[in-house]
Amino acid sequence: MPDLSYALRNLRRTPGFAFIAIFILALGIGATTAVFSIVDAVLLHPLPYPHPDRLVAIWEKLDRDPNGPPVFDSYRDFQVWQRGAHSFEQLAPATWANASRIVTGAGPAQGVLAMPVGLDFFAMFGMAPELGRTFQAPDLGGGCTVVLSHRFWEQAFQGDRNVTARRIALDQDACTIAGVMPAAFQFYPEATRMWVLITPNSPIARDPENANVGVFGRLRPGATFEAASREVAMLRRADGRVDEAGSERAPVVFSLAEQFAYVTGPTLRLTVALLFGAVCFVLLIACVNLANLLLGRSLLRRKELAVRVALGAGRRRLVRQLLTETLLLSSAGALGGIVLAELAVRGFRAWNPIDMPPGNPVTVNPMVLAFAAGLAILTAIVSGLLPALRASRVDPIDALKAGGRGASFGPRHGRTARVLAGAQVMLSISLLAGAGLLIESVNRMGSVSMGFRSSHVFSVMVSLPKWAYTDESHRARFYRDALNRVPGAAFVNSLPMNGGRFSSQTLVVEGRPEPAPGARRDTAEILVSADYFQVMDVRLKRGRFPACPECKEQVAVINEALARKYFPNEDPVGKHIRLADKKWLTITGVVGNEKDRNFFREMTWEEMPFVYRPIEQKTPGSANLLVRGAAVAPVLAALRSIDPGVPVSDAEPLDARVAKVLAYPRFRALVLGGFAALALLLAGVGLYGVLAQSTAQRTHEFGIRFALGAERGDVLRLVIRQGILLTGVGLALGLIVAFAVTRLLGSLLYGIRATDPLIWCGVSLVLGLVALLAMWLPASRASRVDPTEALRYE
Repeated sequence: MPDLSYALRNLRRTPGFAFIAIFILALGIGATTAVFSIVDAVLLHPLPYPHPDRLVAIWEKLDRDPNGPPVFDSYRDFQVWQRGAHSFEQLAPATWANASRIVTGAGPAQGVLAMPVGLDFFAMFGMAPELGRTFQAPDLGGGCTVVLSHRFWEQAFQGDRNVTARRIALDQDACTIAGVMPAAFQFYPEATRMWVLITPNSPIARDPENANVGVFGRLRPGATFEAASREVAMLRRADGRVDEAGSERAPVVFSLAEQFAYVTGPTLRLTVALLFGAVCFVLLIACVNLANLLLGRSLLRRKELAVRVALGAGRRRLVRQLLTETLLLSSAGALGGIVLAELAVRGFRAWNPIDMPPGNPVTVNPMVLAFAAGLAILTAIVSGLLPALRASRVDPIDALKAGGRGASFGPRHGRTARVLAGAQVMLSISLLAGAGLLIESVNRMGSVSMGFRSSHVFSVMVSLPKWAYTDESHRARFYRDALNRVPGAAFVNSLPMNGGRFSSQTLVVEGRPEPAPGARRDTAEILVSADYFQVMDVRLKRGRFPACPECKEQVAVINEALARKYFPNEDPVGKHIRLADKKWLTITGVVGNEKDRNFFREMTWEEMPFVYRPIEQKTPGSANLLVRGAAVAPVLAALRSIDPGVPVSDAEPLDARVAKVLAYPRFRALVLGGFAALALLLAGVGLYGVLAQSTAQRTHEFGIRFALGAERGDVLRLVIRQGILLTGVGLALGLIVAFAVTRLLGSLLYGIRATDPLIWCGVSLVLGLVALLAMWLPASRASRVDPTEALRYE
């Protein structure tokens, strides 16, 4: 307690020093705590369900690509595992693929994501409904039964608590609402509005071999992931089914929390780990900066410490006192950092720059607060121990003898301060290099020509009810009427940037051998209206896109990627190809490539072989209307006037879809760039502090130099030379460290190598300019020393 009281009095006597030290620590601890709150939500915090460590997802891994992305299982697999697996307490299927349905009876008709799930789905999570009940065994023998999400219940039914047992329609199925889940229940994807029970009469159960589902479960106590994986693999082999050649698969059991993060964003965990590593660099720089400040302050306190030693204080007593002061500073910095972290987390949630996995919101929770408290202790030790040990070695005779002239910079003390300043430069260049590489990658990826022009284009999703539009002619008539009422528009069944275009098929060229069973499916089929290429500004390279239904034969336009692969040295126009529906298509033209995203390879643009077919010849049940340069409201009104029973989504700018693909890269680059700027500022301040202390202690020396005839420029160059040496050594060591660190960023870069010389030269130049500014101020002050004042005490 006396140490604490004395520390408070000491800091109160130097408010400027205390403020600067607390501010530096608040920045470092605040940034680290804010990033740790994301780490906690993504990597550490368990899912908000009972025994979350036992919740699992079972995915299939392709034997030919064991490191590739996981794929859904078949419903038949679920049935086999449910009957024979002993590693699980519960198993339940669920799928978000092809789960879009049209709901009526809950306000205006609208398209929703209604996820089919198994009977034990909610029991597996141990989550009670807010209203009503979840699925029960008698529901398997009844009709359609649904459980609503909390959000959909509030939006569609305005929170009516008498909603249970009411009827709604999904497509043409009359469904009974069994219950409403609480807002705390979250499952992937967030867009899910309700869950539909899979019954023996469901399409999934009627065709289990071809129905793709995810299988989720809860392990029995004591069961391991490895043992469960072996069991489901054995059961699958014992079932006697043979995969199609080239698509052999093996089931693997994964942690559900880990898979939630993966399906949200395959690079999310890597992104979070990268940012946490970067912010730890920032915190370390802040600690080094504070250590330098404490070293400088210990010089000013040499007489005080000498008096205490002369009065009998031991070295251990001095170290304890100095560490108490540092702990007080770091505690105040931690409190300020928690406030900054809370503001940063609130800003993150409001900004919502990237998708986050369901279940754990980003908050400053007790675990995060405990982390901040731990940082306070750690920073006190890292920042304060070395200065305290240095200061405790004071020689009372020398210190009191030098009291009249002020403290002097001893060789050890000066060397320590310079080493710490060089360490800040070394850490800063690593952050600057990483930020420079990521920023340049985003710029290059965002500036690539996409093969289409997304600016001033918006899309509207139109979902035609199956019961009202039973055949292709009815659906074609609706699309034709819509295009007549919205001039300059076009329909497409699959938009760019949604990954749906990668539902690929095997292509057959007339006159060539049929592909072998299991051959790679590499061609996407896109259904478009005649003006699609004009609206999207996709260039027609050769031939034409015919206006149908005047077409007398089945036709198609291909892109250059397909032409290069299948017709490398010939004109494809007039040739015949065939896809899964077995109809021969005559190629009438070739268009430029449209780039698209690959969900599992974030830093790439894909140019996949595309076959464009007239929407009138193969008419889908839903399509996106693309409109360029028009007002949204008249377009929506025109669509609804054709048939009020057809759900029409809100308009979505196409630019927003492209921006979403770049969301993770931009977030990484922006945050790492911010950390790099902060590190650069701290390094500049640290370098300035060391040179300012050095020049202050050398005032007597500079006075003698001036008295002996030295010019101002000589002293200026002397100080700057010292700063350049400091910066150069730190920069050289930092480039070595940065080179090793940035090589880990290879998978996060686009169009640039981790060793790009322009980036390295650029960040070195930026750091050099900041260092030069930090040198100039102390050097300028030293060059204006008055020799009379400097030598007055001699």
